[in-house]
Amino acid sequence: MRSIFLLLVIFSFSAFAGETYYCVQMASSRKFENLRRTIRYVSTFPYVRIEKIGDLYTLRAGFFKKRENAVRLLKRAREVFKNAFVRRCDLVPGRIVLPRYEAKRSKFFTYELGMRLAQLYIKRKEYEKAEKIYRELSRRYPDSREVRLQLARVLFWQGKYRESLKIYRELEKLDPSLADERRKVEVKMILEKVDRLEKEGKLKEAIELLKKLYEEEKSYDTGMRLGRLYIRTGRREEARRVFAYLMEKYPQDREIREIYSLLQPRKIVKKNSI
Repeated sequence: MRSIFLLLVIFSFSAFAGETYYCVQMASSRKFENLRRTIRYVSTFPYVRIEKIGDLYTLRAGFFKKRENAVRLLKRAREVFKNAFVRRCDLVPGRIVLPRYEAKRSKFFTYELGMRLAQLYIKRKEYEKAEKIYRELSRRYPDSREVRLQLARVLFWQGKYRESLKIYRELEKLDPSLADERRKVEVKMILEKVDRLEKEGKLKEAIELLKKLYEEEKSYDTGMRLGRLYIRTGRREEARRVFAYLMEKYPQDREIREIYSLLQPRKIVKKNSI
C-alpha cells in the first residue's frame, strides 16, 4: 500500500496565497539519489521533504509562519548541513518528490503533521482527503479522542451518517457535551430516509417520520418540509397549523407568510339579490 498520498503537497494550496512562510533549505543536487541518501539524517525534522525545482532537487524542512521558528530549526540543521539557511517557502503542486514513503517509512508521518494537513483539506472542503488522514491517524493513535471526533465530523459532512453516528455515540459516553452534534447526525439520517420515502411515493410514511421529528424539535427546515407535504397530500388544515407556528417564530420570513396566506379559509361573498 502506498503511503500517505503525497501528504506535503497540501502545503501548496491557495490557502496560503498572499501569506509568507519560512523553511530551512539544507542541500541541493542535480541527482535525486544524493539527497535521498541524506534525508535519513534529518528524518525527525518537521515537514522534511525533497522538492524538484527546475533541474535541481532540494532538501527542505519546516513550514513556519514565524521566521524565528525556522531559525531555531536552522541550528539543528547546521549540525548536519553546515550551509543550511532560512528562506521563504512558496510551495507549488508537483514539486514534492518525497515523501512518497512506503508503510515502513511511516516515521515521517506524525500526529502533528496529520492534524495540520487534515485541517487544511477541510478548509478546502476536500473532506474525503481529510477522512483518509484521520483514518490513518486513528489507526496510529487509537486513544486520541480528538482524531475520532474529527473523523466523525468529516464523515458527517460527506453524508456518511451511520458511521459518523456510531463514533459520536462512543465519544458521547466520555463527553456528554457532544449530544447536540450527535443529534444533528440523527436528524440528517431521518431526513435522508424521508427523501427516500418521498421518491418512492410513500408520502404517508414520510409524513409520519417528519411529524415525529417536528414535534421533537419544531425547527424551521422540518416545519417547512412537513407543511409542504401536508399541502401536497391535501391536508390543508394541518399544514395551516404548522405554518401558523412558523409565522410566530419567523415573522420576517417572506416565504412562510406567502404560504400561510394561501392556506387561509376563503371567504364566501354572497351576491345581493335584485
